[in-house]
Amino acid sequence: MLFLLDANMPYSAKGLFGNPHEAFHVRDLNLQNAQDNDIILWAKQHKTALVTRDFDFANILNFPPKDNAGIIVLKIPYFYTALDIKRALKNFLIKIDFTSIPKSTIIAEETRFRIKK
Repeated sequence: MLFLLDANMPYSAKGLFGNPHEAFHVRDLNLQNAQDNDIILWAKQHKTALVTRDFDFANILNFPPKDNAGIIVLKIPYFYTALDIKRALKNFLIKIDFTSIPKSTIIAEETRFRIKK
């Protein structure tokens, strides 16, 4: 499965995705200053699940789950460091069934997550 890390995610979080998964960061694609619609368009075109802290992507009216390869929104405190963010993401990745990500919007918190289809 492919993942795209938004600009509000640490670049080093790419290392959390091992085989058979692959992760890109928006910096790798020169999209670090892109608008939300441009980022989601790239993700759709490349069948890539988006990983972000931007709650705009949690709006299923603007970003319907059925239209995407998956959107994962981390709901964590704004003051989290890169290490904290990576810890929260790693905890989520350990728990999630990857087959439930496509065509879903997932709100992931420290200890739980909710899946919207």
